[in-house]
Amino acid sequence: MCGISAVYRYESLLDADILKMTAMNQEMYYRGPDDEGVWNDTHCAMAQVRLSIIGLTKGKQPLFNEDKTLVLICNGEIYNYLEIRNNLLSKGHVFSSDSDSETILHLYEEYGTDCLKHLRGMFAFCLWDSQKQQLFVARDRIGEKLLYYAHVPGGVVCSSELKAILKNYIHQPQVLLEQLAAPIRYTAPTSKSDTYIDQIKRIEPGQYLIINKTGIQKHRYWKRDHTDRFMGGLAEAKEETLRLMRESVDMCLRSDVPVAVMLSGGIDSSAIAALAKEKGREVHTITAGYKGNHSVDEREVAKRFAKEQGFIYHEVELDESDFKNCFNEFTEHIDEPITDSAALAQWALYKKVKSLGFKVLLGGMGGDELFYGYPYWNKLAESLRLHRQHQALFPWKGYNKKKKYLEFILKNWKYILYAGHPLKIADSSICYWMHADYKKFADKAYFLYGDQNHSFSDVNLYQAFGNTEPGKEIDIVYDFSFDNIMTMAYLYLADREGMGNSIEIRSPLLDYKLVEFVSSLPVEIKYNSDNPKYFLKEVLRGIVPDYILDAPKKGFTPPNDFIKEVVNSYQYKSIKSDYKFYNSILADRVLSLYINKK
Repeated sequence: MCGISAVYRYESLLDADILKMTAMNQEMYYRGPDDEGVWNDTHCAMAQVRLSIIGLTKGKQPLFNEDKTLVLICNGEIYNYLEIRNNLLSKGHVFSSDSDSETILHLYEEYGTDCLKHLRGMFAFCLWDSQKQQLFVARDRIGEKLLYYAHVPGGVVCSSELKAILKNYIHQPQVLLEQLAAPIRYTAPTSKSDTYIDQIKRIEPGQYLIINKTGIQKHRYWKRDHTDRFMGGLAEAKEETLRLMRESVDMCLRSDVPVAVMLSGGIDSSAIAALAKEKGREVHTITAGYKGNHSVDEREVAKRFAKEQGFIYHEVELDESDFKNCFNEFTEHIDEPITDSAALAQWALYKKVKSLGFKVLLGGMGGDELFYGYPYWNKLAESLRLHRQHQALFPWKGYNKKKKYLEFILKNWKYILYAGHPLKIADSSICYWMHADYKKFADKAYFLYGDQNHSFSDVNLYQAFGNTEPGKEIDIVYDFSFDNIMTMAYLYLADREGMGNSIEIRSPLLDYKLVEFVSSLPVEIKYNSDNPKYFLKEVLRGIVPDYILDAPKKGFTPPNDFIKEVVNSYQYKSIKSDYKFYNSILADRVLSLYINKK
């Protein structure tokens, strides 16, 4: 796990580029406190800071192939590296390190850019091909690892972190107000490629770039597909899902440093811990809670489960003193204004976990998004289904349409009586809990930058759901949850908060083969509108106890009093507004750190 940066020049590298690569390493030192390296030739320079996880003594980057015509820097983990390595050794390839990342170099020698099809893991990498004089840049399918890029005069620069590019290569940043406002309204940006800095873009999940003298060519190598391709029944679907989960957990435990499972007491993390224990491993679990009596505290459940399973149980307790400098520390590491307030608790937690000596943590990220675990999103999907059925009955033409309309009214009269639908499909539908605060804030909020006045009331952030065949509304609703909220917010924060504390966060439930398989299942197998995570619960019966499977869902949000204190004590520095809430002060803090520096 690392922080990586690269610059490519169309004509020739500048002397200043080498100094900037070193500075970008220093900007991200916490991502890789174990080692660092800078390399260059006449057109390309690369820099990397390393958190050593696999190949502790023989894994220094940049990495080279046998004749050193290929150079690689990589952030992340290739979980199936052992299988790939053995196959490549049989083909005559010679490895110079014990690093999982080196497999990318030799796969590229065999398959070119199709090497991506062979990788299972979380990764972002830059590979310089000196013979073709091109930079091959890629990001993993789900988007667990980040990579930014920017056009600069005479070339292109890439980095794991936005601020590394911003501070070293962007002299007059231009603000995209919509991408600044979107996370204040929705927690996360709504564009997969645009950031709030116009000059800096994201490589999208499942995308790679080829950069050479002709410019940048973008290619999509993976996209989640909901097409029903599975022809079996429920029993076969459960069996294959469990097999893929076991396989993913097994690979995610590969490490040369201590590994632990973050055990919350919920379904996802409990499943990962249980599957990790199946092969007789020594499994360390870490459970967190808040001092005092809080409804989100699940320590008793987790402790009971750990005792039953024979896990080595570690408990971390957070209190007010752990949050004292949390907001300022956290915002100095996040780059973008991602506004999930639970991130403050996670930041405080990772600081304590680091002191326990664990460098790698497995968590349950993705379980809710893949297995329809949010009651709110499920209700929204049902609302969308009813909305589309209702609209299809108009205009009235003929007896049959009138008959169908009356049947619809009789069946759904409660929804129509109380609001038209369970959740009205409107501007406030998505992330409704933020809508009122955002409207109060945005009504008169603005900030001055340069000679331009940016007014939040000018931004239209309405998100419309796309079309799908009747009965599959659940998938287009969860696409937003999966692609925007989970990937752009939760995975983003897992990377920033984990790496900010020199810890690697792994998410076994986001293995792309598992995601592909579950996505291919018919809706009637994997989804029950009245029972969130119905299918996953059926998969795990007998593996995870019923008192966990059937318990109500809880989150890990920090106590409300702490959030209120952070908001009340904060004074706007860049934004002008009569109203403030957590999301707006975080955006102001980011603006003040990186744009309107004061």
